[in-house]
Amino acid sequence: MSGPTPQTYDVLIVGGGGAGSSAAQTLVRQRHTVKVFDTQKYRFDPSYILHGLTAADGLSPKEYISKIHSELSDYVDYSVSSVEIVKIEKVDTLFQATDKAGKTYLGRKVILAQGVSHIFPALEGYEAAWGKGIFHNLFSQGYYANPVTGHAGVLGMDLMTMPQFTLHLCHLSNQLASAVTIYTNGNTNLTAQLEPSLVNKPWKTDNRKIKNVALKTAGQPPMVITFEDGTTVTEDFIGHAPISKLNGADFAQQLGLEINQAGDYAIFGPFQETSVKGVYAAGDNMTMFKALPNAVASGAQAAAGVAVALQEEKWGLPPVFG
Repeated sequence: MSGPTPQTYDVLIVGGGGAGSSAAQTLVRQRHTVKVFDTQKYRFDPSYILHGLTAADGLSPKEYISKIHSELSDYVDYSVSSVEIVKIEKVDTLFQATDKAGKTYLGRKVILAQGVSHIFPALEGYEAAWGKGIFHNLFSQGYYANPVTGHAGVLGMDLMTMPQFTLHLCHLSNQLASAVTIYTNGNTNLTAQLEPSLVNKPWKTDNRKIKNVALKTAGQPPMVITFEDGTTVTEDFIGHAPISKLNGADFAQQLGLEINQAGDYAIFGPFQETSVKGVYAAGDNMTMFKALPNAVASGAQAAAGVAVALQEEKWGLPPVFG
């Protein structure tokens, strides 16, 4: 004898961070039922304080998430479970999500907002300093450096071995500090490619091999770089963007979603629909601009498109946005 049929939600949202929560709030304000699956693991967890998000500047990650949950808990159409979804499949006209314990959930639409995680370079001390003294988003972090006397470093490793990205981090760093050193970690080819672009700028390269990096005292910047020859330098902060990968199960394979060249979900149209109708993406998993304010905005954007699609289908109307 089969059990009771699970409730059918208007929208299943995988991920309860900035993007997923923003999507949920947008949808419940239009009286759509949503189910959010939140593993309570967020990319901004290593940061002591969040910056750059209006009305949340200066909050700790824990305070920010607590504020989100407090706001959303007032809505009767909002439901959240702290579970990990391991499978999503199409079942007739609906989508079925299955969590790690085997429980299933049905929804008319899906928003994937599970974010990404980083693959850190093989450099001793990097992971411990990530989000505290090593930053990829200099609109959010690094503001504490002195723009007149401060000094910043940029790591020319992994993605940052592409000169255009290395120089991108250089000029952003130079807005916050008076001078910038690019540490190429023995990559003489990168050094040669960069040199013509450094003329008449307060930027230089250092080609020494790096042994390790570390926060100077008690988990706080500045950063100390130790080279293989035993010498050290101190930087107010280090700029670097590590490689990222999609979080969670392989939903792309399960649902047949197209992946772009950066390894993120390919999106189409103004509301970030994926290559599969009814499945949308929001947050860090569909853009190279992986930052909390952008994630929040994209969550609301995707949710607006989902709400419109649900209501057009309800009333048998043609799509107004194509």
